[in-house]
Amino acid sequence: MNPEIRRPNHLRVLIIGAVVGFALGGFLGVYRGLESSARTTAGEYSTSTSVGYLGLLGAIVVGLLAAGLSVLIETISERRNR
Repeated sequence: MNPEIRRPNHLRVLIIGAVVGFALGGFLGVYRGLESSARTTAGEYSTSTSVGYLGLLGAIVVGLLAAGLSVLIETISERRNR
């Protein structure tokens, strides 16, 4: 008897990682926008721009880390099942 092996859904992990990363990056962008005006200088990005940039960067980084971790866990579990 060979039981069916459950495999992780890599696309789902990638999407969830990207959403979490965008939320973290967006939070950092908003937090940066709440700084006092004495700490900000002319020529810096606006709050909405920093939310977008940091959110996109967070989505890429955390999404790729989540996908890599998912592949690593799948590879380790396949080696144990041999």
